[in-house]
Amino acid sequence: MSKKKNLTRELAEELDSLDMMLSSLVEVLEKKGILTEDEWEKQIKANIEKSSGKTKYRDIQFAKEGQT
Repeated sequence: MSKKKNLTRELAEELDSLDMMLSSLVEVLEKKGILTEDEWEKQIKANIEKSSGKTKYRDIQFAKEGQT
């Protein structure tokens, strides 16, 4: 398998793990009555809106890679 496919697979596996971790954390918080799904979704949307227009690390990193 090529390096690119291996890296893509590794990134996908890492994203799956992070998704599972976040979902598990939210479930625990919901069960304890600390957070509701609605609050969680509203906070995500607010954070996305707040970060729009800001430079993201991946934009900088990919710009550097394109220069080499």
